[in-house]
Amino acid sequence: MSHRFRCERPAYAELVIAVVVVWGVCDGLSTLLAAEFAGAHLEANPFIRSLLSMPALAFAVQLGGAIAAGAIALAGERFIRTVPGWRVWFAVLIGGGIGVTGLNLLVAFAVV
Repeated sequence: MSHRFRCERPAYAELVIAVVVVWGVCDGLSTLLAAEFAGAHLEANPFIRSLLSMPALAFAVQLGGAIAAGAIALAGERFIRTVPGWRVWFAVLIGGGIGVTGLNLLVAFAVV
């Protein structure tokens, strides 16, 4: 019995969803944790920093921004797929979002 590992490239929509989840949900929640435990003054984005006194609003704005960016990416799929290296760009966006989330979590739990 032979098992073959088959690796398929993710579909365009899957990459867009990953960007939205990483930058909207993961970054949003980890930003709230970092602000709660280490202080809102450490947030680099001045707009989000100003909203951190209202955590639900700050999260909604981050998630809304990511959803809007995802909607634009989905609407522009035909064009984006013509750009050389578009998959690499998505990988960089997803990896960068994971890195930012990790940094936020390090900040949050460094003070615990």
